[in-house]
Amino acid sequence: MRRLLPNLASRIDATACKALKKKGYAVVDGFLGETWCHLLRDDIITLAERRLLGRNATHLVRRGTTSLLVKNNIFETEIGAHEEARDAAPHLATLYNDSTLRDRLRECVGGPLRSQSLKVQLNHGRGGCFPLHFDGDPSLDDRVITAVLYLNPDWSDADGGHLQLVPFPEQPVDVAPRFDRLVLFASHDTLHRALPSQNVRFCVTLWFYRTQPGGGAAVADETKAERRLMARYAYREAWARSIRESHAPGEALDAALIAHASDTLKIAEALKARGVDLAELDAMIK
Repeated sequence: MRRLLPNLASRIDATACKALKKKGYAVVDGFLGETWCHLLRDDIITLAERRLLGRNATHLVRRGTTSLLVKNNIFETEIGAHEEARDAAPHLATLYNDSTLRDRLRECVGGPLRSQSLKVQLNHGRGGCFPLHFDGDPSLDDRVITAVLYLNPDWSDADGGHLQLVPFPEQPVDVAPRFDRLVLFASHDTLHRALPSQNVRFCVTLWFYRTQPGGGAAVADETKAERRLMARYAYREAWARSIRESHAPGEALDAALIAHASDTLKIAEALKARGVDLAELDAMIK
Protein backbone atom coordinates (compact mmCIF):
# COMPACT_ATOMS: atom_id res chain seq x y z
CA MET A 1 0.00 0.00 0.00
CA ARG A 2 1.40 3.38 -1.04
CA ARG A 3 1.71 6.10 1.56
CA LEU A 4 -0.28 9.28 1.10
CA LEU A 5 1.65 12.48 0.64
CA PRO A 6 1.19 15.17 3.27
CA ASN A 7 -0.64 18.32 2.23
CA LEU A 8 2.12 20.01 0.22
CA ALA A 9 0.11 23.20 -0.27
CA SER A 10 0.14 23.86 3.47
CA ARG A 11 3.96 23.94 3.50
CA ILE A 12 4.10 27.04 1.29
CA ASP A 13 3.00 29.85 3.59
CA ALA A 14 2.49 33.54 2.88
CA THR A 15 6.10 34.34 3.78
CA ALA A 16 7.42 31.90 1.16
CA CYS A 17 5.02 33.26 -1.45
CA LYS A 18 6.08 36.82 -0.73
CA ALA A 19 9.78 35.93 -0.97
CA LEU A 20 9.26 34.09 -4.26
CA LYS A 21 7.44 37.07 -5.80
CA LYS A 22 9.69 39.79 -4.37
CA LYS A 23 13.17 38.22 -4.38
CA GLY A 24 12.66 35.53 -7.01
CA TYR A 25 13.41 32.68 -4.60
CA ALA A 26 12.27 31.16 -1.31
CA VAL A 27 13.63 28.51 1.06
CA VAL A 28 11.21 26.20 2.91
CA ASP A 29 12.57 23.89 5.60
CA GLY A 30 10.69 20.82 6.84
CA PHE A 31 8.78 20.64 3.57
CA LEU A 32 7.90 16.96 3.22
CA GLY A 33 8.75 15.31 6.52
CA GLU A 34 11.45 12.82 7.45
CA THR A 35 9.56 9.66 6.44
CA TRP A 36 8.72 10.78 2.93
CA CYS A 37 12.20 12.20 2.33
CA HIS A 38 13.73 8.83 3.22
CA LEU A 39 11.25 7.05 0.93
CA LEU A 40 12.22 9.30 -1.99
CA ARG A 41 15.91 8.86 -1.24
CA ASP A 42 15.49 5.08 -1.15
CA ASP A 43 13.70 5.24 -4.52
CA ILE A 44 16.68 7.06 -6.04
CA ILE A 45 19.03 4.42 -4.65
CA THR A 46 16.81 1.74 -6.23
CA LEU A 47 16.97 3.51 -9.60
CA ALA A 48 20.76 3.69 -9.33
CA GLU A 49 21.04 -0.01 -8.40
CA ARG A 50 18.87 -0.96 -11.38
CA ARG A 51 20.97 1.24 -13.68
CA LEU A 52 18.00 3.44 -14.52
CA LEU A 53 19.92 6.68 -14.03
CA GLY A 54 21.92 8.15 -16.90
CA ARG A 55 24.88 10.51 -17.05
CA ASN A 56 23.98 14.18 -17.26
CA ALA A 57 25.25 15.49 -20.58
CA THR A 58 24.76 18.47 -22.89
CA HIS A 59 24.76 18.18 -26.69
CA LEU A 60 26.98 20.87 -28.20
CA VAL A 61 26.68 21.71 -31.89
CA ARG A 62 29.54 23.69 -33.44
CA ARG A 63 30.31 24.00 -37.16
CA GLY A 64 28.02 21.12 -37.96
CA THR A 65 29.66 18.77 -35.46
CA THR A 66 27.89 17.52 -32.32
CA SER A 67 29.86 16.68 -29.19
CA LEU A 68 28.66 15.36 -25.84
CA LEU A 69 29.67 17.38 -22.78
CA VAL A 70 29.31 15.03 -19.80
CA LYS A 71 29.21 16.35 -16.25
CA ASN A 72 31.45 14.64 -13.74
CA ASN A 73 29.73 12.27 -11.29
CA ILE A 74 26.15 13.41 -12.01
CA PHE A 75 23.43 10.79 -12.73
CA GLU A 76 19.72 11.48 -13.22
CA THR A 77 16.47 10.68 -14.98
CA GLU A 78 13.16 12.35 -15.82
CA ILE A 79 10.42 10.40 -14.06
CA GLY A 80 7.62 11.49 -16.37
CA ALA A 81 9.45 10.27 -19.47
CA HIS A 82 10.63 6.96 -18.01
CA GLU A 83 7.90 4.38 -17.36
CA GLU A 84 10.31 1.77 -16.01
CA ALA A 85 11.67 4.31 -13.52
CA ARG A 86 8.14 5.20 -12.36
CA ASP A 87 7.39 1.51 -11.78
CA ALA A 88 10.61 1.04 -9.82
CA ALA A 89 10.20 4.22 -7.78
CA PRO A 90 6.55 4.42 -6.63
CA HIS A 91 7.05 7.26 -4.15
CA LEU A 92 8.75 9.43 -6.74
CA ALA A 93 5.89 8.59 -9.11
CA THR A 94 3.38 9.67 -6.46
CA LEU A 95 5.15 13.02 -6.05
CA TYR A 96 5.30 13.48 -9.82
CA ASN A 97 1.55 12.88 -10.18
CA ASP A 98 0.52 15.09 -7.27
CA SER A 99 -0.75 18.56 -8.23
CA THR A 100 -1.26 20.17 -4.81
CA LEU A 101 2.10 21.97 -4.78
CA ARG A 102 1.50 23.25 -8.31
CA ASP A 103 -1.94 24.51 -7.32
CA ARG A 104 -0.49 26.39 -4.34
CA LEU A 105 2.30 27.93 -6.41
CA ARG A 106 -0.25 29.05 -8.98
CA GLU A 107 -1.89 31.05 -6.19
CA CYS A 108 1.50 32.51 -5.24
CA VAL A 109 2.60 33.72 -8.65
CA GLY A 110 -0.75 34.33 -10.33
CA GLY A 111 -1.57 32.97 -13.76
CA PRO A 112 -1.75 29.38 -14.92
CA LEU A 113 0.57 26.50 -14.05
CA ARG A 114 -0.84 23.62 -16.04
CA SER A 115 1.83 20.94 -15.84
CA GLN A 116 5.01 19.78 -14.16
CA SER A 117 8.00 17.54 -14.69
CA LEU A 118 10.24 15.78 -12.16
CA LYS A 119 13.92 14.92 -12.38
CA VAL A 120 15.84 12.90 -9.82
CA GLN A 121 19.54 13.43 -9.40
CA LEU A 122 22.34 11.52 -7.73
CA ASN A 123 25.65 13.34 -7.36
CA HIS A 124 28.40 10.90 -6.43
CA GLY A 125 30.51 13.68 -4.92
CA ARG A 126 34.23 13.92 -5.68
CA GLY A 127 33.64 17.50 -6.83
CA GLY A 128 30.50 16.83 -8.88
CA CYS A 129 28.79 20.13 -9.70
CA PHE A 130 26.84 22.16 -12.27
CA PRO A 131 27.95 25.32 -14.08
CA LEU A 132 26.11 28.60 -13.95
CA HIS A 133 22.92 28.56 -16.01
CA PHE A 134 19.31 29.60 -16.24
CA ASP A 135 16.66 26.87 -16.32
CA GLY A 136 15.33 26.70 -19.85
CA ASP A 137 15.14 29.28 -22.61
CA PRO A 138 12.12 31.62 -22.69
CA SER A 139 12.07 31.34 -26.49
CA LEU A 140 11.68 27.55 -26.27
CA ASP A 141 9.73 26.70 -23.13
CA ASP A 142 7.43 28.34 -20.61
CA ARG A 143 8.82 27.10 -17.32
CA VAL A 144 7.83 29.39 -14.46
CA ILE A 145 9.10 27.91 -11.18
CA THR A 146 11.86 25.49 -10.26
CA ALA A 147 11.56 23.57 -6.98
CA VAL A 148 14.54 21.59 -5.63
CA LEU A 149 14.05 19.21 -2.69
CA TYR A 150 17.19 17.98 -0.91
CA LEU A 151 17.42 14.49 0.60
CA ASN A 152 20.74 14.47 2.47
CA PRO A 153 20.20 13.46 6.13
CA ASP A 154 23.86 13.46 7.14
CA TRP A 155 24.94 16.59 5.27
CA SER A 156 27.60 18.84 6.82
CA ASP A 157 29.23 22.10 5.69
CA ALA A 158 32.36 20.21 4.69
CA ASP A 159 30.33 18.23 2.13
CA GLY A 160 29.72 21.31 -0.03
CA GLY A 161 27.18 20.95 -2.82
CA HIS A 162 25.41 24.23 -2.04
CA LEU A 163 22.91 25.68 -4.47
CA GLN A 164 24.24 29.08 -5.46
CA LEU A 165 21.49 31.49 -6.51
CA VAL A 166 22.38 34.71 -8.32
CA PRO A 167 19.28 36.93 -8.14
CA PHE A 168 20.95 39.63 -10.25
CA PRO A 169 21.49 42.51 -9.57
CA GLU A 170 21.56 41.31 -5.95
CA GLN A 171 24.58 39.40 -4.66
CA PRO A 172 24.82 35.57 -4.84
CA VAL A 173 23.24 33.47 -2.09
CA ASP A 174 24.58 30.01 -1.19
CA VAL A 175 21.85 27.66 0.06
CA ALA A 176 22.94 24.51 1.91
CA PRO A 177 21.41 21.24 0.60
CA ARG A 178 19.95 20.31 3.96
CA PHE A 179 17.64 17.34 4.46
CA ASP A 180 13.97 18.13 3.73
CA ARG A 181 14.74 21.63 2.43
CA LEU A 182 12.80 22.89 -0.58
CA VAL A 183 14.21 25.77 -2.62
CA LEU A 184 11.88 27.60 -5.01
CA PHE A 185 13.05 30.07 -7.65
CA ALA A 186 11.98 31.74 -10.88
CA SER A 187 13.16 29.32 -13.58
CA HIS A 188 14.05 31.67 -16.43
CA ASP A 189 15.20 34.61 -14.35
CA THR A 190 17.45 33.13 -11.65
CA LEU A 191 21.04 32.43 -12.58
CA HIS A 192 22.24 29.51 -10.46
CA ARG A 193 24.59 26.58 -10.11
CA ALA A 194 25.38 23.62 -7.85
CA LEU A 195 28.74 24.13 -6.17
CA PRO A 196 31.20 21.19 -5.98
CA SER A 197 30.05 18.40 -3.67
CA GLN A 198 32.55 16.29 -1.77
CA ASN A 199 29.97 13.74 -0.65
CA VAL A 200 27.07 11.86 -2.21
CA ARG A 201 24.17 14.29 -2.74
CA PHE A 202 20.53 13.45 -3.49
CA CYS A 203 17.88 15.84 -4.78
CA VAL A 204 14.59 15.96 -6.65
CA THR A 205 13.78 18.83 -9.03
CA LEU A 206 10.26 19.79 -10.05
CA TRP A 207 9.61 22.25 -12.87
CA PHE A 208 6.24 23.96 -13.23
CA TYR A 209 5.06 25.15 -16.66
CA ARG A 210 2.38 27.54 -17.85
CA THR A 211 1.34 24.98 -20.47
CA GLN A 212 3.34 21.76 -20.74
CA PRO A 213 6.99 20.69 -21.09
CA GLY A 214 8.07 21.79 -24.56
CA GLY A 215 4.70 23.47 -25.00
CA GLY A 216 5.95 26.76 -26.39
CA ALA A 217 7.70 30.02 -25.68
CA ALA A 218 7.16 32.03 -22.53
CA VAL A 219 5.47 35.42 -22.59
CA ALA A 220 8.06 37.91 -23.89
CA ASP A 221 9.40 40.33 -21.27
CA GLU A 222 12.10 42.68 -22.56
CA THR A 223 13.09 43.92 -19.10
CA LYS A 224 13.75 40.40 -17.87
CA ALA A 225 15.50 39.50 -21.13
CA GLU A 226 17.89 42.42 -20.70
CA ARG A 227 18.53 41.51 -17.05
CA ARG A 228 19.44 37.95 -18.09
CA LEU A 229 21.94 39.31 -20.61
CA MET A 230 23.39 41.64 -17.98
CA ALA A 231 23.80 38.76 -15.52
CA ARG A 232 25.46 36.56 -18.16
CA TYR A 233 27.93 39.32 -18.98
CA ALA A 234 28.66 40.38 -15.40
CA TYR A 235 29.34 36.78 -14.33
CA ARG A 236 31.12 35.72 -17.51
CA GLU A 237 34.39 34.83 -15.74
CA ALA A 238 32.66 32.91 -12.95
CA TRP A 239 30.57 31.18 -15.64
CA ALA A 240 33.70 30.02 -17.47
CA ARG A 241 35.26 28.76 -14.23
CA SER A 242 32.10 26.85 -13.39
CA ILE A 243 32.14 25.16 -16.83
CA ARG A 244 35.70 23.99 -16.18
CA GLU A 245 34.82 22.74 -12.69
CA SER A 246 31.84 20.72 -13.90
CA HIS A 247 33.40 18.76 -16.76
CA ALA A 248 36.42 16.63 -17.53
CA PRO A 249 39.12 18.06 -19.83
CA GLY A 250 38.69 17.24 -23.51
CA GLU A 251 37.42 18.46 -26.84
CA ALA A 252 33.84 18.85 -25.61
CA LEU A 253 34.96 21.08 -22.73
CA ASP A 254 37.11 23.13 -25.11
CA ALA A 255 34.12 23.56 -27.43
CA ALA A 256 31.93 24.67 -24.52
CA LEU A 257 34.45 27.29 -23.45
CA ILE A 258 34.81 28.57 -27.02
CA ALA A 259 31.02 28.81 -27.32
CA HIS A 260 30.84 30.67 -23.99
CA ALA A 261 33.48 33.18 -25.12
CA SER A 262 31.67 33.71 -28.41
CA ASP A 263 28.33 34.17 -26.65
CA THR A 264 29.92 36.69 -24.26
CA LEU A 265 31.14 38.84 -27.16
CA LYS A 266 27.67 38.79 -28.74
CA ILE A 267 26.05 39.69 -25.41
CA ALA A 268 28.47 42.59 -24.92
CA GLU A 269 27.56 44.00 -28.33
CA ALA A 270 23.85 43.57 -27.65
CA LEU A 271 24.12 45.36 -24.31
CA LYS A 272 26.14 48.23 -25.75
CA ALA A 273 23.50 48.63 -28.46
CA ARG A 274 20.94 49.00 -25.66
CA GLY A 275 23.01 51.69 -23.99
CA VAL A 276 24.21 49.55 -21.07
CA ASP A 277 27.51 50.63 -19.47
CA LEU A 278 29.60 47.44 -19.31
CA ALA A 279 32.07 48.96 -16.83
CA GLU A 280 29.20 49.62 -14.44
CA LEU A 281 28.14 45.99 -14.76
CA ASP A 282 31.62 44.83 -13.82
CA ALA A 283 31.67 47.17 -10.85
CA MET A 284 28.40 45.74 -9.55
CA ILE A 285 29.93 42.37 -8.69
CA LYS A 286 33.33 43.47 -7.40
